[in-house]
Amino acid sequence: IGHTIRRSAGNAFMLEGEDGDFALLIRKGHVKVVVGRPPRIVAVRGPGDMVGEMAAIRRMPRSASVFAFDDVEALYLPATRWLQFLYDHPRAMHAQWAAQAERTDQATRKIVESELAVGQQLAKALSELADSGIGEHTSEGAVELRLSQQDLAAMIGAKKLDSVKKVIRLLKAAGTIATGRQQITVLDLAVLRGIANGELAVF
Repeated sequence: IGHTIRRSAGNAFMLEGEDGDFALLIRKGHVKVVVGRPPRIVAVRGPGDMVGEMAAIRRMPRSASVFAFDDVEALYLPATRWLQFLYDHPRAMHAQWAAQAERTDQATRKIVESELAVGQQLAKALSELADSGIGEHTSEGAVELRLSQQDLAAMIGAKKLDSVKKVIRLLKAAGTIATGRQQITVLDLAVLRGIANGELAVF
């Protein structure tokens, strides 16, 4: 019922506020879901994930923008055909609503986590990105993530860039991460998980 489309890193698939007349099934690569002004990254989706499906079902304006994080291949599903497919396949409809409920739970957890210290929020974000498959694994066991400190700040709250930079400096000094141009490399994922879980302190 659909056809394949591709976008390179940084290019948009859909924009907040526009008509939701199609949904996407991500086949390869990752996308970032961005909301608001200034923009905040609220989710990263990868292969097997749907994006834009609720706007297509509800025929409402998009509640978020979706940009390619890296090179992305997706299946473009026109809204009318997508909705008819769900009507014709009740198990798919059930799976769709189950996935939506999980995303609602994720959003609730993020609200709770927003009260955590910046260091813990940052460690959670980096751990989740490293586990998502979005990064490149090196022979030394590190994970290279193509994102900036501004991207990280946008994931945990755009007004926290200065605090994020401070935490990044501390994590670099401790040998937990390394940074480059538009890149953050996770050197010690176990330590990041410990900080994320509140078992270790950043400094």
